[in-house]
Amino acid sequence: MQLIDQALGNGVKVAVCSTCNEKAVSAIVSCLLGQERAEQIQIYAGDVVPLKKPDPAIYLLAADTLGVDPASCVVVEDSDIGLAAAKAAGMKCIVTKSGYTPDENFSNADAVFDWIGDPPEERFNLAFCGSLLEKQYVS
Repeated sequence: MQLIDQALGNGVKVAVCSTCNEKAVSAIVSCLLGQERAEQIQIYAGDVVPLKKPDPAIYLLAADTLGVDPASCVVVEDSDIGLAAAKAAGMKCIVTKSGYTPDENFSNADAVFDWIGDPPEERFNLAFCGSLLEKQYVS
C-alpha cells in the first residue's frame, strides 16, 4: 500500500488494468486497499477492449482515458503476457513474480522483484518508479 499511498499523495494517476470482470476487480481492489483508496483508482476490466493481454489495448485505453502519455506510465505486472502488453503499449514495466509465474521469461522487464510490499521492503517505491521513467536507452 505504500506505493499506492505515495502515488495518490503526489497526484499520480493510478489504474488497475485486468482481463477479469469489473465487479470482481473492484471488489478485490476495495478489499485489498480499502474503500478510500479504491475510490481514487480507475479500473479497466472485462470486455472494455476487443483483445486481451498480451495485446496492449487495455493499457492504451487507460493512458488515453486518464490523459497521460504511455511513455510516462509504469506498469506493475506478474506475468509475461502482462509484461508483453505493457511493453507493446510503450510503457515501463516492473514485474513481481507470483506463485504462478516464477519460471516465465521477464528479460524484457525494466525491473524484476521476487516480492514487493510495504516496509521493510524499501527498494520499490514511487522514487524507484520515477527513476525508471528518467532512463533513456539508445539503440
